[in-house]
Amino acid sequence: MGRYSFLFSFLLLSALCNSSQASAAQLNQTQANHLGKLFEILQSNLSVPSGHLNNSINTNRCNWTGVTCISHASSTVVSKLSFSDLGISSFNSSSLAAFFDHLCSLDTLQYLDLSSNGLRSLPDSFSNCTGLSGLKYLNLRNTELYSPIPDFSKFGHLEILDLSSNYLTDIDLNPLIRLESLKELVLSWNNFTAFKSSTPIPPSFFGVQTRPQFTRCIFLSPPDDIFKHGNLTLLDLSHNQLTGSIPEEFNNLTKLDLSYNNLTGELYADLLSAPTLESIDLTSNCLTGSIPVNLSRILYQIRLGGNQLNGTLPTSIGELSQLSYLELDGNNLSGEIPPEMGNLSNLVVIELQMNKISGRIPNQISNLVNLNTLNLSQNALSGEIPSQISDLQKLSNLNLQGNNLSGSIPTTISNMVSLIELQLGENKLNGTIPEMPSSLTTALNLSHNCFSGSIPSSSFSKSPQLEILDLSHNNFSGPLPDSLTTLQFLTLLDLSDNNLAGTLPTFHRWVNVIITGNALLSNSSQVSQSKRKMHPSLDIMLSFELGAFVGIFVGMFLGTYGFDKIQFDRSL
Repeated sequence: MGRYSFLFSFLLLSALCNSSQASAAQLNQTQANHLGKLFEILQSNLSVPSGHLNNSINTNRCNWTGVTCISHASSTVVSKLSFSDLGISSFNSSSLAAFFDHLCSLDTLQYLDLSSNGLRSLPDSFSNCTGLSGLKYLNLRNTELYSPIPDFSKFGHLEILDLSSNYLTDIDLNPLIRLESLKELVLSWNNFTAFKSSTPIPPSFFGVQTRPQFTRCIFLSPPDDIFKHGNLTLLDLSHNQLTGSIPEEFNNLTKLDLSYNNLTGELYADLLSAPTLESIDLTSNCLTGSIPVNLSRILYQIRLGGNQLNGTLPTSIGELSQLSYLELDGNNLSGEIPPEMGNLSNLVVIELQMNKISGRIPNQISNLVNLNTLNLSQNALSGEIPSQISDLQKLSNLNLQGNNLSGSIPTTISNMVSLIELQLGENKLNGTIPEMPSSLTTALNLSHNCFSGSIPSSSFSKSPQLEILDLSHNNFSGPLPDSLTTLQFLTLLDLSDNNLAGTLPTFHRWVNVIITGNALLSNSSQVSQSKRKMHPSLDIMLSFELGAFVGIFVGMFLGTYGFDKIQFDRSL
């Protein structure tokens, strides 16, 4: 499964605590025989090397790769088998049938992982297997299963079933109805088009009974009742083909993920106000309308990016003291950033890019002391970059590109000790480029602004690991400072469309220097200005390949004309 269950970890904890003692003991003879047969089948059918094939040298089968044993009722038994990504689909039909027959004989098995094996279907003998009635975890993720869904009714104690990343196109609840112990059903990354049941769904399936059920459940196209299920806490329908609108009622959900579907309609007023709601992800749908004002006070994640939402950012966001992730990018939001957002001291990520947000960046943003990523690019923000932004000592990525920001870059930006990427292109910034922080490594983009005069030699002296520097489409003039050649990690330097003059200094051969649009800047010391230069590692690789070619040619020549006469000193 993509996300491992806390529930099953807890269930196995006591078993794993005994596993070291169990591994020292021998299995009972019946289980030892079945386990031996399983690995004989693996050894005779697998065409690629696997750690499972080295098990024969270890006489204690509880120490074999993929096997976990526990002490149970004064004996040692198998509790867990992991056969992930072994190419079981390549078995011939008789070997495959025998493999599952021996699996079904391990009646103490609680955990079985058959993921990433390309099975396409399960043999009937496995679906009818009564020997695995105590199985609690079954992982069939990425096994290329096709509809209909297999019958798991014989696995009466199954609590976790992972069928994600397969080719299931619909789901009939009937094979699952009798799984009364089921708490986690993972069906994400399929191609479901329907959710049906030819027989009435018993109340126990929806958790009406007192015992807890479906504490985590992943469905596609579920009936409305599933949203009303009183024990359901996590509902993940992401990465499927859901259409229609979001149901208006769900009871005790803490996490709702409907991202990457084709949902339409508006966000209803109380969607985000459920008192138990902690996280909502509706990314990449076709949702419209405004962001609701009523918000759950315990929300720590709001992801609504990639929709068609409009309206303004509600000031009530400032009341979400636990909010860590706010992602509203790629919508049609307008208005200003509310100063109340400065109350959100736990925010780690703000992504508001590609909207129509206007006004100034509020000074209160300096209160977001835990902020790591701030992306306000491609909006209509104006005014100056507030100097208070430099108080964000944990900020690593700052993107303000594509706005109408003016004035100069705050000189205090050199104090931002965690900043690795700074994107300020496509604004109206001017003045002198201040000294950049030593942490700046990934990129500095100042293109398409109004900078003029000479490029200061000290601006990048404390950023020797900078990889990309874009100063294009400004009004820089005069000669290029030699200090730029000391940036040892630089791979791209874009100086195009300025008024630079003089002779271009000599850069390392792996630096791609772009100087087009500088009529007075000569390139006499460089290779063609449009040629991509190689990093040393690439140069060495090409030299090695050339040397290998020459070596092969020489070898062929010597083989023809007396290679046996040449003596080699083996001590070299």
